[in-house]
Amino acid sequence: MSHPPYHLRKNKAADRFALIEAIRRLHKLGAELEEYTYYGLGGPYLEDMRLIYEFCPEIPMVSIEDNNETYRRQDFHRPCAGVTLKLQQTDMKSYIALYEPKERKSIFWLDYTELEYTCFDDFITLLGKITAGSMVKITLRADPKDYWYNPRLKKKWKVEEFSKKFEALLPNQSAYPPWASQDFAYLVQEMLQVASQQALPATASSLSFQPISSFYYSDGTWMFTLTGVIWPRNDKAAVERAFNGWEFANLSWARPKLIDIPDLSTKERLRLQRCLPRSKSRGAILRAELGYLIDEDVSKTEAALEQYAAFHRYFPYFFRGIP
Repeated sequence: MSHPPYHLRKNKAADRFALIEAIRRLHKLGAELEEYTYYGLGGPYLEDMRLIYEFCPEIPMVSIEDNNETYRRQDFHRPCAGVTLKLQQTDMKSYIALYEPKERKSIFWLDYTELEYTCFDDFITLLGKITAGSMVKITLRADPKDYWYNPRLKKKWKVEEFSKKFEALLPNQSAYPPWASQDFAYLVQEMLQVASQQALPATASSLSFQPISSFYYSDGTWMFTLTGVIWPRNDKAAVERAFNGWEFANLSWARPKLIDIPDLSTKERLRLQRCLPRSKSRGAILRAELGYLIDEDVSKTEAALEQYAAFHRYFPYFFRGIP
C-alpha cells in the first residue's frame, strides 16, 4: 500500500507538534499524563507515536491499522517496546465500536485522508463513549476543488452531492460548499460542531466537546484539523484556564488558523532564530533581518515570515544523510 511521506511534510509536522503541546497542557485539567492512553492511525512510520514517546513517554499508545503490509511496516518502525506501544490490526470504525475506556482517560487522533460521512459518524460514536478529561483530535480532507471545477467562475460541479451527503451536519442546509479554502475549512469545523452537539446534546449529557485548537493547511491537498477535550459543560472556565495564553488556542469555535510555513534554508532559520520570540510586527522584523524578499513582494514575504514566527518551534529540520 502506497503512502505519502507525511513524516516529511512541514505543515503536517507543525500540526503534530501542536498536538504534543496541547497534550502537555492536559495536566492543568488535574490529571497526570500516565492516566491517559493514546490511540491513533500512525501510518507506516508511526511518526506521531515516535513524537509522543519522545516528549510524553509516560503515555501508553495503541496504533490502529487495517492494511496488512502497512501493519508489518509499523512493526519494523516501532519506536519503543510493545509494553508501551501496541499495534492493532483493524480499522478505526471497528476499533471504536469495541472500545471501552473503563474510566481511563484517552487521547484519540482520528487522522483521516478523506471527507466522508463515516468519519463524522466515528467522531460521534467516540464522543458518546469517551470519559471526561479525554482529548479527541480529528483531521479531514477539506479541499474545495473536490466540489468545484473552477473557483473563479464558481461553476457548480459536485455541490449538490456534497449538500445531500452531509445534509444532517450542515449548519445551513440550503448553502453550497464555499470555494475558498479558508471558508471551506470553517464549514467543516461547523459540521464537526454540529456532530459534537449530536453526540453530547445539552438536554441529555452533562459533558460537552470543548474545542482547544483548529488549523487548516495544504498537505498536497487542503486539510482541516480540530482538537478538543471532553469536559463538564458547566465548567468551561477550567478549560479556558488550561489553554488560555497558548497562541494557537481556539476555545470558542472561531475560524481555524492557517499553517503555511515557508521554505527556508537552515542558514536562514538560524539567522531568524535570534529575533524570536516576538509578539508584534514579526513578519516585518524578520524581513528586515534577512534584508531580501522570499516571496513575490513585501506583503507576501512578511505574511510568510509571520507564519514562520508563529510556528518556528514546530518547524522540523530535514537532513539528507547516509544510513
